[in-house]
Amino acid sequence: MRTMATRFVLAVTVGLSLAWSATPASAQDEPDYPIEVGQPTLATAISVCDGGTSGVEVVLDDRTKPYTVTLAGSGLPAKKSTYDDEHEVNRVVFTPVPVGEYTVEVAGADEASDGVPVVVKPCSDLDPTKGELSIDVKCRGGWGLVTFEVANPSGDDVRTYALAINGPTSYNIELSPGVFLNIHENLWDDGTYQAALSGDGFETPLVKHFTVKCASENSPQLGTYAQCDDKTDVTTPAVVFVEIDNPNRAAVDYTVTAGKVTKKVTVAGAGHGSADLGAFPAGDYPVTVKGSDGTEVETGGAVDHCADVVVDRDGLQVSVRCVDGDSVVTARFYAVGPYPAERKFSVDGNPRFNETVRFDGAGVYQWTRSTGLFDDGVYTAHLVGSGLKTVEKFTVDCKKAPTTTPASTTPSTPSNPDTTTTSPGTVPATSSSALPVAQGSAGPSVDGGLPVTGAAIGGMVVLGAAALGLGGFLLVVARRRRAN
Repeated sequence: MRTMATRFVLAVTVGLSLAWSATPASAQDEPDYPIEVGQPTLATAISVCDGGTSGVEVVLDDRTKPYTVTLAGSGLPAKKSTYDDEHEVNRVVFTPVPVGEYTVEVAGADEASDGVPVVVKPCSDLDPTKGELSIDVKCRGGWGLVTFEVANPSGDDVRTYALAINGPTSYNIELSPGVFLNIHENLWDDGTYQAALSGDGFETPLVKHFTVKCASENSPQLGTYAQCDDKTDVTTPAVVFVEIDNPNRAAVDYTVTAGKVTKKVTVAGAGHGSADLGAFPAGDYPVTVKGSDGTEVETGGAVDHCADVVVDRDGLQVSVRCVDGDSVVTARFYAVGPYPAERKFSVDGNPRFNETVRFDGAGVYQWTRSTGLFDDGVYTAHLVGSGLKTVEKFTVDCKKAPTTTPASTTPSTPSNPDTTTTSPGTVPATSSSALPVAQGSAGPSVDGGLPVTGAAIGGMVVLGAAALGLGGFLLVVARRRRAN
């Protein structure tokens, strides 16, 4: 394989400027968060496909001090950059680098916009439909991360290209047949730009335009978090948290509404925030988040019926409530080692309830709630795999009970004689409707008891009109994962 990329003009020739914070009138007026996320440190990372000598070259801006650069995820040791006097840049080369996904990290870089994801692919992954040049734009910390993929789809000869990005030639590239490389640049401010590829195979340059819109008015990423086992008393109502990731460069004020509760939270640029909405009764709630930048996102939050939760050592608890004559059946899956564990949950005669439950470590509690999907009768549930073969019978008797009735379960039958089972007491139930949810994560257990809740996972669940129209026939799955 023959691959060469020579950088002649530093990427900052695109005319980017550093966004400085406004100077406060006094120390008391200075906020706890930065006004804007600063320009990233890293300029360029170039990754080539696998051919025995694949690698990643990192090019930093023209500061003369050496930088310590790590290709996180590769297992390769960190390297000090060396200064290139001719081109006035710092360079680091990692080679050979196996096929995989990595992140370039620079020691001392402390902006949320820093860090560049790099993918080293096999040459066989070349996509001929993309042609010689394709451009992909993503946002990181409010700044544009732009990837230029340059390829030689020819099957016969080595090609030499010149790639000009928004101005003079930035790269001279030489590629063997069927080979490609990716150039990742993370210094881009908002605007519309062009890239032109010229050289072998072109009578006129191939010109492509691309737009960066990362600084502001980008919708936040949301996650909902409502758990029974993050409290001293597992049976008290769960507190609902809405986790917010602000993808914009500057801070945004978000107004979070669920049910009749509204809270406001300010999230720094490229930062993470959380709105504590207080305790909620069991149910499924639409959540709306409006930003001061004009963005608006909807998601949903599912709250388990904590009053009948029992941590079951055989790994499975099935709880039944009746709400206005309809059944509300909740299956709860508890972490029983060893880990990782993957188990199959099923209900005899009901193939729609076949699902896989995975546990990566202690402190994991997952649950699935079905509203109006079980007619009156006696059912048998199974949780099988990773050392468990648990059987639990449960009874639904709701048609004769037009109003809310207490929960009921039948003790489960563990396959392990060392485990014990506990039947929960009867408690009043609350009504619920069905909406999807992104659920939080659990941390390690304390004193062998209930798990302590960790940070909530990110993620977005968007409510569509079709989902809302399903009413009681929508199966709600709420997942909990271990905190990282």
